[in-house]
Amino acid sequence: MTSKYTKPDPSQREGPDRRKPTTLWGSLQYNGRRQGARREGEGAETYVDQPARRVTLLVYVILGCSVIDALLTLLYIEHGGGEANPIMAITINWGLTWFVALKMLLTAAGILMLAIHQNFRFGLRGLYGMAIIYLALMVYHGVLWIQLL
Repeated sequence: MTSKYTKPDPSQREGPDRRKPTTLWGSLQYNGRRQGARREGEGAETYVDQPARRVTLLVYVILGCSVIDALLTLLYIEHGGGEANPIMAITINWGLTWFVALKMLLTAAGILMLAIHQNFRFGLRGLYGMAIIYLALMVYHGVLWIQLL
């Protein structure tokens, strides 16, 4: 008779071995198994392996708007306009590459920190806030272009 505490035979195990070492590529693929809390009542202030779908959508919306914002800002400056953000206005003087690189880096860093903390009080709210601000910024760019034409 076998005890319930005996180790199972490794040849009888099913599925892939989950103990593989984590690589940078693997961590960037969002292929972890935990999508929520392990126990009931643990949903708040817990970390997960995979972001929720709404978080992934928010990240794509914010990144897309950030790229469009950078491009429209550069086009607006070519037509005689200026950068409204004083910090980014300084980086334009360093060169366009620095401007775009710093803008994308700051946006991506903020998104990453908020997405990692999606189950914390201000994580998801911060992502929604950034998305709303960037969507409002897209409307602002639209108004600027209508005035230019």
